[in-house]
Amino acid sequence: MATPQHIDTPLPLAGTRVIEIGGGAAGAYCGRLLADAGASVSVTALHEDRRLAGIVRADQPAEQAYAAYLAAGKTHLPAIADAQALAALCRDADLVIVGEAAGFDAELAQPGVASVALSWFGSSAACAHWRGSDLMIQALTATMQMAGTTDGPPVAAGDRQATTLGGVTAYIAACAALLGAQTAAAPRRMQVSILEANLVMAEMHVHFFERDGLPMKRWGLNRFAPNSPVGIYPCKTGWIGITVASPDQWRALCQALALHEQARDEGLATRERRFERLDEVEQVLCRALAQKTADEWGAVGRQFRVPMVVVPDAEGIFAHPVFGARQSLAKLDCGAAALRVPRTPFGLSATPLATRLAPPLQAVSADAPPVGQPAAQPAAQPAGQLADLAAPAAGAAPVEPPLKGITLVDFSMGWAGPLTSRLLADLGAEVLKIEAARYPDWWRGMNWTPEFITGREYELSTTFNALNRGKRGVSLDLTTAAGRELALKLVAGADAVVENQAAGVMAKFGLDYAQLDQVRPNLVMASMSAFGTGNAWSDTRAYGSTLEQGSGLPSFIGLPGTVPTMTHLAHGDPVGGLYGCAALLTALLHRRRSGQGQYVNLSMVEAMLQLTTPALLRHQLEPGAELRQGNRRTAMAPHGVYPAAGSDQWLALAIDSGDSFAALARLLDRPDWATDPLLRTLAGRQQHEDKIDAAIAAWSRQRSPEASATLLQAAGVLAAPVQHAQHLATSSWGAGPGFFIDLERDVSGPQRQCGLAITQGGQRLGATSPAPLLGEHSWPVLQQHAGLTPEAYQALLRSEVIGLSPKPARNLLVATGSGPAAAAVAQQAGRIG
Repeated sequence: MATPQHIDTPLPLAGTRVIEIGGGAAGAYCGRLLADAGASVSVTALHEDRRLAGIVRADQPAEQAYAAYLAAGKTHLPAIADAQALAALCRDADLVIVGEAAGFDAELAQPGVASVALSWFGSSAACAHWRGSDLMIQALTATMQMAGTTDGPPVAAGDRQATTLGGVTAYIAACAALLGAQTAAAPRRMQVSILEANLVMAEMHVHFFERDGLPMKRWGLNRFAPNSPVGIYPCKTGWIGITVASPDQWRALCQALALHEQARDEGLATRERRFERLDEVEQVLCRALAQKTADEWGAVGRQFRVPMVVVPDAEGIFAHPVFGARQSLAKLDCGAAALRVPRTPFGLSATPLATRLAPPLQAVSADAPPVGQPAAQPAAQPAGQLADLAAPAAGAAPVEPPLKGITLVDFSMGWAGPLTSRLLADLGAEVLKIEAARYPDWWRGMNWTPEFITGREYELSTTFNALNRGKRGVSLDLTTAAGRELALKLVAGADAVVENQAAGVMAKFGLDYAQLDQVRPNLVMASMSAFGTGNAWSDTRAYGSTLEQGSGLPSFIGLPGTVPTMTHLAHGDPVGGLYGCAALLTALLHRRRSGQGQYVNLSMVEAMLQLTTPALLRHQLEPGAELRQGNRRTAMAPHGVYPAAGSDQWLALAIDSGDSFAALARLLDRPDWATDPLLRTLAGRQQHEDKIDAAIAAWSRQRSPEASATLLQAAGVLAAPVQHAQHLATSSWGAGPGFFIDLERDVSGPQRQCGLAITQGGQRLGATSPAPLLGEHSWPVLQQHAGLTPEAYQALLRSEVIGLSPKPARNLLVATGSGPAAAAVAQQAGRIG
């Protein structure tokens, strides 16, 4: 059903004054999210030529349209060439956003609440002085290294992905600062590294290597060992995405596709065995899938509770029934054209965001209202609304994390929901993680044996331990009346709840929003599901791979003529987790100002849709254009990944100007290219791109990717080594000091984890307590928050309402999956998003 428009309800950030100092696409995207949430965002620049730096990379319609998309809803002020004058303008703002290409020192600004400064690599990383781009970030974070054919080159993800994730991380920092304004005596100085923000995409692979010691490698298009089948397959018409993780799902898939012989084959009982025979498995799947359309198979998947979803192309996105019902796409007024772009995916039920994006207003001076507009009048706000944001500009810089004092009850499992709650814990919130002995978080294990439980192997999951640091673990069997009663008591004292259970589960527990609202009337509750709640596809079973498939992003990745290409085992989980955090903080700001809670109906596929924006704009503005270009880009040439010395070693390189190409040509010992006027133009280089690519490959093969990147960056050329995930935690190429943290935990021991990409006043924010053991904090939390007595606690232990050892009621191995295969599955448990 369509989200209602509450015209009379102020948007969550109404009355918040923001100065955005361009350029940079990540900073502009952060400002765009703030404007969408109701803030008054005014954009200026230190120099006019910086305003669109990194935003409009070539004089092309799609580039101009992307600039209009980022500028929608903002007021554009003239550039202010004097840094002190620009700093003076910032004094009247609540927030100042400094883009990664702004060239402005954020320390000069003295806003009322906070400044948020973006950079490509942070100020103290080894590559801090390097030039950055989306391709450079994807290379340095190893996110492309596992995608593509076995012999390479690795395949980059969609354009603008790195800046989008950097921008939403900066938005999270801004919202956290606004929520913490009352406790700050001076403006908070928040800094966000785009590279570190994108390492959230790689951390699962980091933890897999830490656990297994097995290097990450490419296994072929849409193949991610040991999971199988995970891929995109042709149907009678269209493409279907399938992800099978558990034994139950394999049996259900065989039943749905009438693969009776395969269902009986013990050699296909586990995903490890299926991966060994994946050519055979996929041939059988394709024969079966050819009998129906992708739409028909999607319905079958929902019926049999198998993660199967249609993989739409651009037109399929526009015609998608659920996207239409949820108004997932907004209209962008762009000159004479009305374009369709993904809507900001916050899913706010009480304060829905706009479905039509207005062009920016132009102001004749920094002090004047926009042309044709009256001078702004103070908006009528609920009592105390603006006072919540007021903070004196003098005094010591804050040292407390911004979300200290906020309590979140976390019913989520897996990756996306726990990432949302971990981000809140990293920013200072108290997070109470609810599990049950019968239903532990499935990152702890997916197939349970007595040996697995006796050996406490469920405490060894590196991914669970990383995603749940900083939280307090509570064991409650929510299927019992006593467990539900205790959960309600925890919620009654909380500010927010997050859950990502299957459709209908929270209602079955008696813990859906309507019921929780009765015990906590101003509660913010975020439900995170694949397609959102309350629609025909809400019961879709999904993993992070399903979210990538369902968004259509693979339709724009890879080379023409190949299968739609996935770039990650669980792409949608970290992306969904970031937007889940952003949406939850936005709703908490609305509650802080209005006293009203709300239900956040988040669709994680809509979060992934944000990454399709550049392709959708090209599709509308350049009808018939090939949207799948491999590693090439229309706005830069050359742009690609080139072989380097050594096995599976690669160099990422991009040229964004004539001067940069001339510098490259001199390194290639082609002085004739350096002075060729045709090759100083984008069109000229694109005309000869095959020849240029061959010359770069011949040069790059002679040295390591690190050596090549160092030479190229010194000459002003965008370049970076394509890193491997197993090296990220110890690499000197990438994250700044303190990003990786070392935590010691009972049972599992020491672990190196990816930290938070947000610093405050130069100090790294982030929780430093390890993930809880199962039910570890049940007694102190229930005593503190639910008033439980020692006698009552012991009675709950005896009745197994509280359990400190797993007694799982799901994903048990059947006879065909016992023995050595069972041990292999148990060891690999959790290797899916």
